[in-house]
Amino acid sequence: MPPSTRDACVAVILAVLLSVALTWPLAAGLGSTGRIDSGDGRHGVWNVAWVAHALTTAPTTVFDANIFFPNPHALAFSEANLLAGVLAIPAWVISGGNPYAAYNSVVLMAFTFAALSAYFLARTVGSSRFGAAIAALIYGYSPYMFAHLPHIQLLMTFGPALSLAMLHRFVDQPTTRRAIGLGLSLTVTGLACAYYGIFIGLIVTIGVIWFAVTDGRWRSWHYWALSALAAAITVACITPFFLPYLDIQNDGFVRRLEEARPYSTTGRAFLASAVLVHRWMLPLIEPWPDVLFPGFLAIALSLGAVWLTWQHRTLERWRMVGFYLVVAVVSYWITMGPDGGLYTVLHHTLPVFSFLRAPIRMGVLVTLVTGILAALALTWLGARVRAFRPAGLALIAIAVIESWVGPLELAKAPEVPAVYKRLARLPRAGVAEFPFYRGSNERFLNTDYMLMSTFHWQPILNGYSDHFPPDYFTSREALNSFPSRAAVDLMREKGVRWVVVHHNRYPRNRATEVRMLLRQSDLGIRLAEDAPSWSLYEIIWPMRPAAPPQP
Repeated sequence: MPPSTRDACVAVILAVLLSVALTWPLAAGLGSTGRIDSGDGRHGVWNVAWVAHALTTAPTTVFDANIFFPNPHALAFSEANLLAGVLAIPAWVISGGNPYAAYNSVVLMAFTFAALSAYFLARTVGSSRFGAAIAALIYGYSPYMFAHLPHIQLLMTFGPALSLAMLHRFVDQPTTRRAIGLGLSLTVTGLACAYYGIFIGLIVTIGVIWFAVTDGRWRSWHYWALSALAAAITVACITPFFLPYLDIQNDGFVRRLEEARPYSTTGRAFLASAVLVHRWMLPLIEPWPDVLFPGFLAIALSLGAVWLTWQHRTLERWRMVGFYLVVAVVSYWITMGPDGGLYTVLHHTLPVFSFLRAPIRMGVLVTLVTGILAALALTWLGARVRAFRPAGLALIAIAVIESWVGPLELAKAPEVPAVYKRLARLPRAGVAEFPFYRGSNERFLNTDYMLMSTFHWQPILNGYSDHFPPDYFTSREALNSFPSRAAVDLMREKGVRWVVVHHNRYPRNRATEVRMLLRQSDLGIRLAEDAPSWSLYEIIWPMRPAAPPQP
């Protein structure tokens, strides 16, 4: 086996083992546990399961998700997570449609791919194996990753590292093949996470210009033509998946600049970490808007890389370290949001930024920079220090310790109520579930219904997402009056046939009142099945006229 192939195999095996160990007990409860203790977590499980389900049954309908019935393209109301859904297909099929196994398998792959992409990037820029291993640990198992277990799109951090690796390969030897590789890597990054796709597109553009100047290629039409080819490939591949978002933007889905202010940072986030050896800092910096601390080892080695570069002052070192310092500065500047100025300029000049709300997510690139600089520092130190192997192994052990958050606190998957098993056997038709959560402080509770819909896949009137369709708000008053004739008439108009009433979700007095009204009122619905905690009704089609009054 060639050395490069052997190294790759060892890297993959170690990355998988570390992903299982550092996220334990996720692998042990792959199909029965997860971070489903929040609305975002339940939404993520539903999202990944929907994409896997749609791609294995009717791929052309993947954007017509089963929420907010009867609105089309409901998947585009938030991050589509298409790549995550593709990665989930094996677990989805093997488990017989278990949404938790599908989601958790992608989580494990996300950690593994993040570590491997950082390793690949570090080796691409000339790092030793020890240095690349440090980069993989710093980036692949960062506090940021563990903080976003419920946000599958934010775990797709392998994309930026992969795209930067392909950028370096391209600028070192601009060929058509490598331009295609760069364009495809940017496409994969965008499909994995729109935020990362937009951010890395900006950074790659800076990189193409930076290396054109430092390498003396800025006058080469061939270089610029191949750079344009990479950009064209990215746009051509991304556009078909971007069209549904343009449709909802025409319906008024645009992020105002002010919406980004709560999701920005002035620096606290870069000191926040839930890793065991970092937690003592949290009370000193609260509140923090996100978790972006790269670790003490990462900071120390990064500063070492800058110091060694300053000492040697060779063009090759300044070429590489200078680029990553620019990436760090630009990334941090963007995380400052509207108050920093740069994000405001980008929001007004680049239309894609109007889809974004959280500039702080650019901070993950600062962690990537520290990982790569740490790898370079370790490489240069290893070349100068004899018998460096023991020290390198010790540093890797320290990096592992700085990546351990302890056993993950996972929620046990709830038992699937019998009503959802019944819905899975009924003819396909619109479903409405009550209570219909509509207020800004309770809308996330609709994710309970979404999660359970993965066991029947009927289209549901309820939903939760970044964007809500206009009829969600115009229908609130009528649906809030349920059980009433107005609510039933509205559901009939929308094509709803099945109505699930969760009596155990109402306050006790209200639950008693709802049961009484459903029994006594002639609403044009009939009871299909009844249980202590829920009832299933069918809307009668067509509506029968009310009986004339008796004399």
